[in-house]
Amino acid sequence: MTNRDLPILAGAPANSGESRIRRDTLLIRRILTLHEDSLFEVLAIRNFDSIPHLLQLEHWAGGNFDDVFEVRGMHREKRGRLLPPQEDSRDGISTLTLAYEGLDGRKRSAHIQRLFKSEKIRIAPHLVGYFSRMEIPPKETLLIKTLVSFDEKRPAIFHGKDFRELSVNEMMSLAPQSQQNGLFGELSIRSDNALVNRAIENAETDIRMLLTQEDASTYYPYAGVPWFSAPFGRDGLITAYQLLPWYPKIARGVLDYVFKSLGKSSEAFTDEQPGKVFHEFRRGEMAATREIPFIPYYGSVDSTPLALVLLHEYISWTRDFESLGRWWPAALQALEWMDLWGDIDRDGFLEYAKQSPTGLVNQGWKDSHNSVMHADGRLAHAPIRLCEVQAYAFRAKQGMSQLARLRGDEVRAQRLRTEALQLRNLFNDRFWNSAKGAVHLALDGDSKPCDVLSSNMGHCLWGKILSPEQAQSVSAHLMSESLFSGHGIRTLADTEEAFNPMSYHNGSIWPHDNSLILEGMRYYEQGAHLTQLALALLGVLESSDDFRLPELYCGFRKRGTEPPIPYEVACKPQAWAAGSVFLMLKSLLGISRDLD
Repeated sequence: MTNRDLPILAGAPANSGESRIRRDTLLIRRILTLHEDSLFEVLAIRNFDSIPHLLQLEHWAGGNFDDVFEVRGMHREKRGRLLPPQEDSRDGISTLTLAYEGLDGRKRSAHIQRLFKSEKIRIAPHLVGYFSRMEIPPKETLLIKTLVSFDEKRPAIFHGKDFRELSVNEMMSLAPQSQQNGLFGELSIRSDNALVNRAIENAETDIRMLLTQEDASTYYPYAGVPWFSAPFGRDGLITAYQLLPWYPKIARGVLDYVFKSLGKSSEAFTDEQPGKVFHEFRRGEMAATREIPFIPYYGSVDSTPLALVLLHEYISWTRDFESLGRWWPAALQALEWMDLWGDIDRDGFLEYAKQSPTGLVNQGWKDSHNSVMHADGRLAHAPIRLCEVQAYAFRAKQGMSQLARLRGDEVRAQRLRTEALQLRNLFNDRFWNSAKGAVHLALDGDSKPCDVLSSNMGHCLWGKILSPEQAQSVSAHLMSESLFSGHGIRTLADTEEAFNPMSYHNGSIWPHDNSLILEGMRYYEQGAHLTQLALALLGVLESSDDFRLPELYCGFRKRGTEPPIPYEVACKPQAWAAGSVFLMLKSLLGISRDLD
């Protein structure tokens, strides 16, 4: 930033008769750095004039302590109470503490340490202001530093150095040290394409940032910033899959976490069931008071088969048989959930119907309330059987059959293989639309097909449940003008009644969705379509301002060299969007490894 014309302050040094500080005299930079659990702020003001200038700066701080679900728009009948701001000064550092006592009885606080001299001008429950008068010599830079820590006051130490003594350049050189957590090893991926290299570097940085230590030995990739900064079952599992074979330690951590947290009992409020993999786990005030069910919440029909798919893939790449032995009892519990709780009506398909009054209506990856519909736009009613979930179940049972054989359980291995083949036959009978050469999105509560063209059928390629002929037809649909926008494959075809390119799941484009489709195209040797889709995603990377893929973007048709229209509140970084870069690279290179 820079300055507008500013009046000369009383007491300012001689300034050659000037009546103002001219615009564009001062360069103003604000640098925010997150390190561990603290926020380091530097306001750097550079005076490019040949004379000194006196400035008055106002510094405002405040906090409402809103739960993230309040920020997202949920109304609460009651809230806790904001505590009076507290100030103290010691060791030359002034600290303002803002605090809130929640309805859960927990006190939450933010400690704002001003590492510069200032005077208070206003104090209120929500907002506190300070001002400072500072002189900047000609051609010099003034650094105004603030440290914010949460719940517990932290010393001003940045990577072992005194934050107060560091220049901006020194901070920037030290910052990459925070990316070292041992999970990425020494692998370095480089190509002869500068765009690809930049995209890989940024994707790796995003994954590192989202990895959060859940316990002494487990790191889990949180789903995305700002809305989904928490463990998500589906997101973590798919992200870990995308990063295989590059970074298998992440998959090991994810599998550890999901198998330790399998459902133990049946509870309607959280949609928990024995052997079920969780969907979302929040730890804020509203979760603690059970105003929301994410404590954790288990409303996800696909996380359980995805965990078994990841397990098989992880063992195929690592031969980590010690971990397999430790996880095997939990994996069998997950299989039991698929057979008993996941298929309540025993029709052979995994289905869902929410039990929690505040839970998710739709429990596949497209979990918006309006994401499953019929051709005329009517919403499908539960219990709903999604096409891609059956493909996940098929692949999960195939993989578990191999693992059972590896463990010497030939009876279980043969039974699981038979069940997988039976599921494929049943799927072909109920989900395949022979007239269109496409896959129905879902079957509704009356077992009537949702006959719409969607990206979900692309996941059936990834699940390997289709015949080669069916796969060829599905790939052609996915790359047709109705589904392929030029920037990627839409979640819903633009010929459908419910299509909206600005919706979350009914016409937008999701990179992770496309990355799984890419891998499915590789399985079925759809090389031309794979290349066309990969080039589209690379084009999105090239047109972005930071060489990153967002959570999603709008599904408008590509026009010339214009970038895709952003989805206004998309997360960036998002774990499985960053992971898409690695899975796309794997698909293009054709890397695979079999367990046998």
